[in-house]
Amino acid sequence: MLKNIFSGLSNFSYNLKKSTMLNKHTPSENRYAAYEYFQEKISKARKDGKDDEFNTLVELFLSRFNVAISNSIKDDEEKKHIKDYLESLGESVLAPTKIFINKNHIIAYPIEILNTIMGKEKTLEFLNTVLTTEDTLFDDPLVEKRIEILKQFAGSTHPEVLSKALVFLNDSDDRLVIASIRFIRDYVFAEGKEMDKVAELMALKFVDPETSARIRIELLNVFIEQEWKVSGVKKQFEELLPEGYYINTQGFVRVIQKVIS
Repeated sequence: MLKNIFSGLSNFSYNLKKSTMLNKHTPSENRYAAYEYFQEKISKARKDGKDDEFNTLVELFLSRFNVAISNSIKDDEEKKHIKDYLESLGESVLAPTKIFINKNHIIAYPIEILNTIMGKEKTLEFLNTVLTTEDTLFDDPLVEKRIEILKQFAGSTHPEVLSKALVFLNDSDDRLVIASIRFIRDYVFAEGKEMDKVAELMALKFVDPETSARIRIELLNVFIEQEWKVSGVKKQFEELLPEGYYINTQGFVRVIQKVIS
């Protein structure tokens, strides 16, 4: 029995690898056969109470989310098919899905599965434990994972995640820095003092010599949208403003309005 299962796992893995080479002219049934095979194995393991086997099969099934095929419409259809099936299994898939999220970097669909089964609040509690702040290497896939997790907290009030986003402001990858700035932009502050402190940190990031022009524009947009005053480093801040921006007498960043004749 176990031999047959692991033979099936190998076949499924082969289909996943092969799927990257399939083009729009290749019938999708080649992959659906593998999906149906695994659904049958997963259902049987669940019915028989074989938890280890069930968790292994679910985790491997989730690995389809790590593969992208050239036909994006088919790719989305297949991933949604897997997501819907796993959601139908309810709480039994929570443990392997959490393991998968901890071990992998492409996690948007697995997060959706958690949201559906255990709700947004508990999902965010779990994601906070996954969001680490250690340094990343150049083009580290962990950056994409952190960006996806920050998106999940958009518009919330979560001091721990805010603290982590402030750490990410100093990351070497501009993508993560921008995602952190946008998270802070949408953050719902519990009190004014906390917001003022964050505004000061954002102003310091703006005047940092290592900050790129791209990041400075993102920061300026936040100061404008949130009506944050520039204080403490106003002179340095003003000297670095790109053309078309200025700080008014009240300390707010403004854009020069062009008069069309």
